[in-house]
Amino acid sequence: MSTGIANATGSHATDGASPFAALIGPAVLPDRFSPALAMNGVRILLGLFYAPHVYQKLSGIDASLAFFAKAGLEPAPLFLGLAILCESVAFVTLVGGFFTRWTALLSAGCMVVAAYAIIATKGVNWYWAKGGVEYLVLWGLLSLAVAADAWRRTSK
Repeated sequence: MSTGIANATGSHATDGASPFAALIGPAVLPDRFSPALAMNGVRILLGLFYAPHVYQKLSGIDASLAFFAKAGLEPAPLFLGLAILCESVAFVTLVGGFFTRWTALLSAGCMVVAAYAIIATKGVNWYWAKGGVEYLVLWGLLSLAVAADAWRRTSK
């Protein structure tokens, strides 16, 4: 059920594959939509949660640029473009179960930058209603758990 990068036999990418292909892993996570695997639900939800964030950035570009500039992420247009790109990629690939090892790590990285931006603009706080970062920390930790699960499932 897995499509390996190194070969078309459906076996794991580490079976006689080049070291690069083994590192990349399978393009498609095995059993990526199986309801029997709870981490699939976590992965899909993590991906879906990116949709409103991408929409907000695209529909309020001026406000997003001002926020990025206030956070010290300069040049703001470059960082806004990178955020939209990373969040869009994470949305599509996490929901679809594509290159999950790496896109879950990308998701965790997005959360590190987002937490930095929140702290830079609102100060250190934990409670989300006061501009805290606990939601971002949870999202980042769950992204790391999804990455670890994808590595475990594809490195047998």
